[in-house]
Amino acid sequence: MSTQTFQKRVDGIICPNCTYEINARLKRVDGILSAKTGYIKSEVTAEYDPDRITEPEIAAQLAKMGYPVGKGRSNLLSDALAILCIAALYFLLTGLMGAVPMPMAERGMSLGLVFLTGLLGGVHCIGMCGGIMLTQHNALAYNGGRMVGYTVMGGVFGAVGSALVFTAGMKSAVFIVAGGLVILIGLQMWGVPLLRKLRPGLPSPCGRRGKPFVIGLLTGVMPCGMLTSMWFVAASAASAAKGAAIMLVFGLGTCVCMLLFGLLGDAVTRKYNKYILKASTILIITMGLMLLVKGIQILA
Repeated sequence: MSTQTFQKRVDGIICPNCTYEINARLKRVDGILSAKTGYIKSEVTAEYDPDRITEPEIAAQLAKMGYPVGKGRSNLLSDALAILCIAALYFLLTGLMGAVPMPMAERGMSLGLVFLTGLLGGVHCIGMCGGIMLTQHNALAYNGGRMVGYTVMGGVFGAVGSALVFTAGMKSAVFIVAGGLVILIGLQMWGVPLLRKLRPGLPSPCGRRGKPFVIGLLTGVMPCGMLTSMWFVAASAASAAKGAAIMLVFGLGTCVCMLLFGLLGDAVTRKYNKYILKASTILIITMGLMLLVKGIQILA
């Protein structure tokens, strides 16, 4: 069997996750034997069988995915701009948090910041279990179960925290760990190759069907990275009531994206998902950085 090589620059690659998507989808196309996409140069290389598929057909497949053949561009500048955006957002948000009074869930973190973390983390929730929510055909009941699960776990961790003596060092460690976990989640969403290998499979509740409220309750207590980081924050409140409030407010923040996703399905996100993901990644890394710095400031 003779093979030929398709090698073209494409437009639309904005993060390493785009290259993973291109490779995975091209390999499923009949006639394509292998595929490799370069992030830096936005270049797609594919080995194919000319008796089964032609170059124009491969180009058409790429265009259908949202990556048409074009001039391509270096993504180093894009990454540099993203880092600048993170820095700018960090100083902007910390300035706003300092200027506008916020109800405090506990010393060092406001409920406003908790809600914003959940709001920005909603895209991560969609990626983890948005699909199972659609299979339940009742987004309100599903998310209602999530809120109950979040609130109960917040109360549990807050109660555990109340039994501990939270010194400044312990509280600092909690915020540093929570911020570090959120940053790692953001870097996974960015598509950093080493961290991508650490991405866990979907927990078992996300592969089940049943009563929407019960399934939502199960997914609301699964130990995903972002949720685990907020359990640490709830524990640092050293109060069952305050811990429950933290997790409820965080859950309400995630519900904004989840309910919109449930309402619109994947009709919009399929086309614009990579842009939404990139923006959310920048915001989530910023929020993780804010938590991390707060942990350091507690010791200052």
